[in-house]
Amino acid sequence: MTKVGMRELRHRLRDYLKRAEAGEAFEVTSFGRAVARLGPPRNGHDTWARLIEEGKLTPPMQPDTTVLPRAVPATTGITATEALLLERREDPR
Repeated sequence: MTKVGMRELRHRLRDYLKRAEAGEAFEVTSFGRAVARLGPPRNGHDTWARLIEEGKLTPPMQPDTTVLPRAVPATTGITATEALLLERREDPR
């Protein structure tokens, strides 16, 4: 990745933006220390693919979310909200 200093970037910003739009990426430095990256925008699908590749995101087992499983009927006779409130009241914290 090409490094570009902050002063150089400021003076030739239009040129660097055109190069970034064409697909080139740059590491922006301030006093020799990397502080940012400049490059072409990524769309959401590329980000998902990258995160899955890096192991930071697990792909869905069933990608089709239009068909959801039926709701499981309550067996305790109380709603989930009531159960949560009871659990919180019993918690000694």
